[in-house]
Amino acid sequence: MNPLEVVKKELSEHFHDKSRRIIFRSKVENLEKGEKCNSFFFKKIHSAHTPLVQLRNREGILCDTEEDIRKAVTDFYGDLYSEKRSDGDQAEKFLSGIQRKVSTPAREVLNAPLTLEELHIAVKSFKSGKTPGSGGLPIEFYTSLWDLVGPDLLELYEEMEQEGVMPHTLREGTIALLYKHKG
Repeated sequence: MNPLEVVKKELSEHFHDKSRRIIFRSKVENLEKGEKCNSFFFKKIHSAHTPLVQLRNREGILCDTEEDIRKAVTDFYGDLYSEKRSDGDQAEKFLSGIQRKVSTPAREVLNAPLTLEELHIAVKSFKSGKTPGSGGLPIEFYTSLWDLVGPDLLELYEEMEQEGVMPHTLREGTIALLYKHKG
């Protein structure tokens, strides 16, 4: 193993061990194997849990049992995030109304391969204290260890561009329902 791989392995083992200790101390139940300590996880263990006791379903009927609330939420988000076919005629009509086009020089810049410098500028533009993605690593991790993680991050984005698909972990997200104290 080269020195870089050794450091990566040690970092990975360190974060894995630290995560296991945090999970153990948090006494969170129903934690699935392999689940990461992301910002949602930490909010879950540090905040008071406010249960959802009532919810109106899509027909406007008030649901107050756990089963009915779960069904209403599943139906709503299942419909919201389901793949929908678009009307080709409507899309064409909308697109034909666009007068401004991207100039050839601008198109060449936009289509050029991503550079390490551009990626570094993008990473530095994030707000401090934020954890992009589900990995739970704060933006400070990426900025302070840029020389180590930057080339790997660039390789990841280049691979996504070539393959036309993002890794599964970058395609998943967490939806947290927030009670807004409205009727």
